[in-house]
Amino acid sequence: MVTVLLIDAALAGLLLVVVLRARVAWQQPRARIAWLAAAVGVVALLTQGTVVPLAVLDGALGGTNVLKLVQNVLTMVALWLGVQAGTAPVTARVRTLRWRVPIVLGVVFVVVFFAAMPDRTASSFFFLEEAAATSTGAWFYGVVHMAGIAFVGALLCASARVSLTRTRVFFRLGAVGIVAGCVSEIVDLTLTRFFAPNAVVSALFDPLFYLGVVSFVIGIFVASRTTTAIHRRGENLLARVDEVARERGVTMPPGLAADAVADTRLHALRVAIEDAAIATSTPLAADQRALLDDVDAHLTRQTSGARS
Repeated sequence: MVTVLLIDAALAGLLLVVVLRARVAWQQPRARIAWLAAAVGVVALLTQGTVVPLAVLDGALGGTNVLKLVQNVLTMVALWLGVQAGTAPVTARVRTLRWRVPIVLGVVFVVVFFAAMPDRTASSFFFLEEAAATSTGAWFYGVVHMAGIAFVGALLCASARVSLTRTRVFFRLGAVGIVAGCVSEIVDLTLTRFFAPNAVVSALFDPLFYLGVVSFVIGIFVASRTTTAIHRRGENLLARVDEVARERGVTMPPGLAADAVADTRLHALRVAIEDAAIATSTPLAADQRALLDDVDAHLTRQTSGARS
């Protein structure tokens, strides 16, 4: 029951992010990373069977627990996208992310799943735990996929240090919970296969992992809102600098792409205003100088993670 509540809480949180941030994701390419992480997370949690019965979902894939593989791959990709949402540069786009890690892990998951478990039972929420009791192949796949997700969780924890404090705490707590949950599951599967199951160890995975997921969901939401706030600040500064440029008869430098990001246009116009002031020997007014200082502070902020 607790597991179901945690899964549904995480699902509700991710759905909230997907719905509320859809417009922002459409307008701002950088925000699409966090939005996609949430969207993939929603699909991953839906495969748990708490909303649509597991037998129905897995039945569509043949009824041999292939859904478990799909769930594992989607969970890993969602977490990896969460890392990118918190750390990728402001100029990053979904298509420009370095997808090597999730692709390699996904391929490993698929190969090991089908090679280690050619014969699988009918759809079951506890398919892997039950199979590991008698199948070394099931144990091996469980260890491999949990280790892969724990690896991405460790990346999430390490990358949290470059995020804003508000984002950092949620990503770090989430990562710790996810990694701890994965480690506990590896220990549980090993005890089940080669020794004797331990009820305490068996009970650790769900609360650790899904509380970690809930914290991760909050981190995605905070990161998304923060990048939006920074984007709006840049647009506001651009509008104010553009007004100063018009007052001083300065135009945007030629050769700048019409669809250049706000920060690129802001930098170009800021430099043009400064150069024009020097060339014409017309010093900037105090409020104009203060505005350019604000622009410099905005442009020289840390360019990774939610700060960008």
